[in-house]
Amino acid sequence: MRTETVQLKTSEQLVIKTLHPPLHDYADKVGCWGDVRDDLLNGKLTEWLFTPYFVGEIDGEVVGSMSYYTPTDTRDVGVVEFVQTAEEHRSKGIASALMDCLIRSFRADDGIALYLCTTNPIAGSLYEKHGFWYHVGDGMRYLAPEASDFDQTYLAYSGPAHSREATWGDLPRASVLYNHREPRWLIKDYFTQTFRETRFESHYVRLMRQIEDQNGAFVVLENREQRIVGTAVLKRFDTFHEQHIATLSFRVCPSYFDQAAELLAAAAEKAKALSIQGLQIYIADCDGDQKEMAKTVGFTEEARLRNQLYDGENRLDMLVYTLWMRDTTPLRKEEDYYGNRKPWQAERVAAAHTWRPKT
Repeated sequence: MRTETVQLKTSEQLVIKTLHPPLHDYADKVGCWGDVRDDLLNGKLTEWLFTPYFVGEIDGEVVGSMSYYTPTDTRDVGVVEFVQTAEEHRSKGIASALMDCLIRSFRADDGIALYLCTTNPIAGSLYEKHGFWYHVGDGMRYLAPEASDFDQTYLAYSGPAHSREATWGDLPRASVLYNHREPRWLIKDYFTQTFRETRFESHYVRLMRQIEDQNGAFVVLENREQRIVGTAVLKRFDTFHEQHIATLSFRVCPSYFDQAAELLAAAAEKAKALSIQGLQIYIADCDGDQKEMAKTVGFTEEARLRNQLYDGENRLDMLVYTLWMRDTTPLRKEEDYYGNRKPWQAERVAAAHTWRPKT
């Protein structure tokens, strides 16, 4: 634990502690996504995510905190989350002092880009003061002074990429990919309703949780700089009668368009292993390059939803592209699903059919 003291404008002494999971007694005093709260704050994700928490105390009382999440192995990009100040201690400069400490810590590990989001104009002013600027949707981004060419270089071609399963450490890396303005596909991620001008951070947490327990798969395309240049996530339909079908959403940066087919093929192999026979992709009709990528690996247009999308000016059709693979054996039984008859109920019904009243 690292500690420093800052004198606030009220002359109070703010003690800033830099804590790392497991947070023990501080776990219930800081913010975290509910879907991963226990795992992250108890230190179960440290293999993949480096998550320092900056906690401010006055006279031993926690009055504010914030954190950033960055890959454990590279620490070059991160997302800032859960900025909070106790209501009775606001306007004292606490959040500003914590943010200054956070950025210095991030920079000390050679970090170059931080992402966050806000809908609060007061918070927006605070972030502006510390070098953040408005980026995509309600998101903001901080770039280190030496990273002024970040948008042109970070996702530039750097030799062939390889596909692998996604990990929790890819949360910040995927945020870079999805928060980049290219490609200008209208649908960024169908599962989380992320579109062209929607920022992306916590969406990754939801995606990772949704595919657990053989409900789907998440594949990424990683280049030799350990940067995520493509993602493909698939999720099966949650009924007995549709479990052989999954929806797939994918994104690839322009410099790696040539490897989109490899990414989609890797996702298809994951689908087969999960007893999925059909993969469906929802694509805006205006996104011709995305349609061509899907066709390359055998997807065909199967349905057209007229005027399903609106780009701010025009109504656009949404297309359903489907890839059919070999027939599969169902992964789950009917009784595994909510609302269907359980085995013990079937046994009682069967027993009732064979029972005859005495005469």
